[in-house]
Amino acid sequence: MKSISGSVALLVMFAAGGMAQPQIARTQNNSTAIFNNYSNIFPGMPTYGIAQGSIVDLFGAGLATTTNAAQSFPLPTSLSGTSVSITINSVTTQAILYYVSPGQINAIIPSATPAGTGQITVTVNGKTSAPAPITVVQSAFGMLSLNAVGNGPVVAFDINSQYIGLTNAANPGDFLTLWGTGLGPVTGDETMAQQPADLTNIPIEVDIGGRFATVQYHGRSQYPGLDQINVQVPNGVSGCHVSVVVRSGNIVSNFGTIPVAASGRTCAEPVAGLTAGQIQSLMSKPTITRGILDFISGGDTGADATFAQFTNSQFALKQPLTAVSFNDCTVLNFTNATFPTTGLPTPIVPNPIKAAALDAGPSIELTTPSGSGLGNQTLAFQNGSYGIDGLTGMGSLKGTYTFAGTGGADVGAFTAQITWPGGGGGFNFTTPGNAGSVTRANGLTVAWNQPSNTDPDEFVQVYGFAFAPNLPFGAEYACNVPLSAQQFAIPPAVLLALPSQASLGAMPQAVLEVSLIITKPFSAPGIDVGVIDFANENVVEFSYR
Repeated sequence: MKSISGSVALLVMFAAGGMAQPQIARTQNNSTAIFNNYSNIFPGMPTYGIAQGSIVDLFGAGLATTTNAAQSFPLPTSLSGTSVSITINSVTTQAILYYVSPGQINAIIPSATPAGTGQITVTVNGKTSAPAPITVVQSAFGMLSLNAVGNGPVVAFDINSQYIGLTNAANPGDFLTLWGTGLGPVTGDETMAQQPADLTNIPIEVDIGGRFATVQYHGRSQYPGLDQINVQVPNGVSGCHVSVVVRSGNIVSNFGTIPVAASGRTCAEPVAGLTAGQIQSLMSKPTITRGILDFISGGDTGADATFAQFTNSQFALKQPLTAVSFNDCTVLNFTNATFPTTGLPTPIVPNPIKAAALDAGPSIELTTPSGSGLGNQTLAFQNGSYGIDGLTGMGSLKGTYTFAGTGGADVGAFTAQITWPGGGGGFNFTTPGNAGSVTRANGLTVAWNQPSNTDPDEFVQVYGFAFAPNLPFGAEYACNVPLSAQQFAIPPAVLLALPSQASLGAMPQAVLEVSLIITKPFSAPGIDVGVIDFANENVVEFSYR
């Protein structure tokens, strides 16, 4: 079953009595450690919700005396001596159990459970845990992702019941089926196989590529607690990482992506400089090696280089947050337990797709333009990649940046260059209203000028995050836009995924970054695909309300 190892450090055990008594885990903000089975959104996030009729994961200790899964219908409300009770507004229901183990229970919150705030308990062989708080809502959908932890490419099928993938991409106008849990309550016996029924009484919105998508069906599948959404891909979207999100009122699901091809069945990704032909060639290989070289100027000037080998399927799944197609955004949740020390978000659930790091030599040398004041730098190898940050003395950024490696066991000697045309100094962006108070439900439009000195491969990335310093969660988003667009409207669904500083009573702990980025291909012996980037960041403090 699924693990939330990335959050284990944040779980604190509370219980009365001895260790023989089952214990329900709590998070550092004293919320119950109960998660939507597919979204993994952290308790306390604005998009968190435990819906009537949804499949959930409950974590703790001593939750069962053995590990056991339900074998057939009817699904039980007691399994190996373990049962779960939910009491809200004086109404008690018994969770329907899929799986129990000492540390985790997978169960259905019955549709008959009232919406509202109450408590949940676990009983094991007559011993009952201390009650833990639970809030149940009508609808809060979580999408099933291919990596099973709630981010990256989602599980989507075409009308022929084939997986949507890089070489079986959707086309605008196609109907797809998405899977997940939490659309809302149903009637009937949820311990038995279900009769699919469209939940037309519970309105939802599905956005694909930031555009409204036509929903043909949204309701329960034949499996208890498992929902399906049949939706049509809107016109005007394309790319290998087109966003998908489902919204119920102001509760938005986890964000995922699907590949969409304007024509044919292999997607292209202009953000990464990859044509459909190149994608087709890469996916024909059993393994794929990739190199990424980055130079970042602005808030924290530095450079890094990563070389990795993926299996064919891993390559499609292991993508960074910023892997989102043009005119589109994606969102990732993170915990901020290490945020003050590292300055970088840490995902709640790490992507389980692990690529094998490649040896490109003991270090990578970086040569910067003479006018930059940065000098020549050595990127040392550490933790599977090469990098250096905190560079100071920056003058003019204009000029050519050269990465050079002598080669190692996996990657041969190489030289890669990228030239910054110098347009960053004339780049300015604006936002309407007060940057100290952005209403998330209204979205946000960012506008910018196009400098005179630019590169044809230059584009704009709009990035932001928000978190509360006294609570262990936050969210970040990234949007990629052609430079020539000169403006972009961040959709409300994106900003609604961010915690509001106003509701948390916290000081603003958020930023908006608008960056100019150039992406170019590079080659090296032993590398199937290589990308070199230059990013010029512009950062302002923000507060989302």
